[in-house]
Amino acid sequence: MKPTFEPVENGLEIIDRIERHRCQLITHDPVAPTSVPSDTIPYPVDAAVSVTTDMITLPTNTLPCIRDDTGSMVEGIGPSGKTFLEADHYTIDLTNPFKIYIDVDSSIQLYFDPERTHIGFEESTKAVIGARSYHTRPAGTITTTEDPTDLMQAVTMFGSALKTTTAERSYPTLRGHPPTLELGECLSVPETITPPETGVRITVPPDLASVFVVTPLASYLGATVVEGAKPAITTEAGFSFPLEESENLEETVERVLKHVFFLDCIVRTEGTTPVPLHARSVIEPELSWDPATVYDQSPAKRVQTYLETPYEVLEPELPQWRLEAELKPTPSSIEFLPFIAKSLAIVTTETDRSSSSTAQYQQAIHTFTRDSFSRGVRSSQDGTDESKTGATVGESEVENAEMTTAHSEGTTNESTGDLPPTISQFWRRQDGPDIQSTTPVSAFYNSIGREPRSDPIEIEVVCNDSEMREELDAVNGIYGDRESLPFTVTEHYDLTRDELEAVLTRESDLFHYIGHIDESGFQCSDGIFDVSTVDSVGAKAFLLNACQSRDQGLYLVEGGSIGGVVTLGDVINSGAISVGTELARLLNRGYPLYAALEIARERSLIGQQYQLVGDGLITIAQSETGVPNLATIERANGAFTVELEMYTHTSSGKGVLFMPYLDTTGSYFVSPDVVGPFEATKAQLSEFLELEQIPILFDGELSWGDDVIDGGV
Repeated sequence: MKPTFEPVENGLEIIDRIERHRCQLITHDPVAPTSVPSDTIPYPVDAAVSVTTDMITLPTNTLPCIRDDTGSMVEGIGPSGKTFLEADHYTIDLTNPFKIYIDVDSSIQLYFDPERTHIGFEESTKAVIGARSYHTRPAGTITTTEDPTDLMQAVTMFGSALKTTTAERSYPTLRGHPPTLELGECLSVPETITPPETGVRITVPPDLASVFVVTPLASYLGATVVEGAKPAITTEAGFSFPLEESENLEETVERVLKHVFFLDCIVRTEGTTPVPLHARSVIEPELSWDPATVYDQSPAKRVQTYLETPYEVLEPELPQWRLEAELKPTPSSIEFLPFIAKSLAIVTTETDRSSSSTAQYQQAIHTFTRDSFSRGVRSSQDGTDESKTGATVGESEVENAEMTTAHSEGTTNESTGDLPPTISQFWRRQDGPDIQSTTPVSAFYNSIGREPRSDPIEIEVVCNDSEMREELDAVNGIYGDRESLPFTVTEHYDLTRDELEAVLTRESDLFHYIGHIDESGFQCSDGIFDVSTVDSVGAKAFLLNACQSRDQGLYLVEGGSIGGVVTLGDVINSGAISVGTELARLLNRGYPLYAALEIARERSLIGQQYQLVGDGLITIAQSETGVPNLATIERANGAFTVELEMYTHTSSGKGVLFMPYLDTTGSYFVSPDVVGPFEATKAQLSEFLELEQIPILFDGELSWGDDVIDGGV
């Protein structure tokens, strides 16, 4: 379970075999790592080694945090130029793609080039290197009944996952995984699970809907949830804040969670990581209190201080929250609560806030009706497969696809045939259609139950129709094109049912299917294969680029996958090629499923017909930046403006810090959010785009950094 350290030709490679992440520390000369106790480093790590070297180079242009003997961050370190620190004891803190600490007694010279970060020491120096995986597992399982008062006690225990009750709980690495829940005949809490004493209570009426809505907030605050006639937050000092007055409970809880989380992000800059936070520079003049004073307050007093600050003061600077979970207030939703709390999703118990993609998809269908055939499996009256012969989509098929779309959207906790109960998760957008995921609880259990693997990232690409070879050719060369990250990509053609089952059951990181699917299953060379007949699926994630693939995707999740991209109805072949190719490129660069789908939709209107099943936060590879992002670039009077949208994933949750290299103030921003606009000259923009490969909306068109540079910006 621990990260491992392996010598390579010119340095050391650290491997997280659970998250499938790697990081090379280049020492330029061979090193012989020696295992040392984890507590050799004064920060929590899973494993540590010592090496002797005079320089360490990071494979990406990453700004490290350097801490002194007191644990405080050394100031004056920026993303450009050189920094020299006199000889002393330092800990170099790196956060990508997992937590890494480098402990040295030496002077330090830090400098950057467009692709790497160089850390030089005064001479050959002993460096202790420790690593900690971001992968978390629940500490135990609580048994609860369907009774809301029992569930209140169970949710109270979620605070046990907090590694601190200070403002630093807003860092994702200091929020562990709440204990899982299972239904039983009586409430039973393991003795090892104890909540923190914060002095904060949340009162709610004794109904499942109310408990569901306050669960993420209670988990974050480490609050005790108790029965009360009127929903409210109360503290041991007698402070009370109503949760249901001018707004309903759901809306108020959403505001309060954003409120306290955001102010924690500001106040934590008074702790051991005093970074220049952009939000603090904007908000602090409007506050009636001093962040340094509030940092030292008790959890209860700090919550009171926060909630006495008008929400309207904070609202313009709040980070984007995006994730919302829609749960029906029934016992079948209870098992989802620990996972919803872990992601700090906003909970709604309404059932009419479905995704708004139907109109866009109808427009897309009509746009592409004259273009090509669909990817559904259809049989004519004589039993032949019309799609295989390249039949074009007619008006009846358009109507069928539109009905399928309308029927499929907004389903929450529903079962189709023998499909499992599900919830709906949404990544909300202000300026576009939402991303929706239909999620069974097995997706989350499959994620926390992953076992270590030492193999390279494995991609299985299956093309079961020769007329769809264009997509296969397009993704060939996309997967595995990253020099520092080993991939194994295997292509398969025209598989039989047995051959497809063999591919699905062996362990892999991504299964990319190109072909035909209908309600019965996958079309193979010898008939239809139904994934529901498979006992165990080895593919971590999947892309089913075929018609009507949602149900087969849910069966994949039930069988062992964590999540994937599916379709709700018929998709047109030309649009499917465009979306599938863009998804491949994004997943290959470390974007989570929901972000990859959101960006890929910019490539083709047909993308509105694609949706997620399972956990949309997972990735198949690590991001080079740690925080995957999308740049929106506009021309303005001979110069350019740039906005960056940041995305979270399972290893980089809400509250992580991000510094855009285009921001000349050297400020940090809290992710997820949209930051900017930043102004840039043509030269500055070219230099920025050379740092890393990211997707770009340039003058409204989706492109990539190298394409924009090649086009002369």
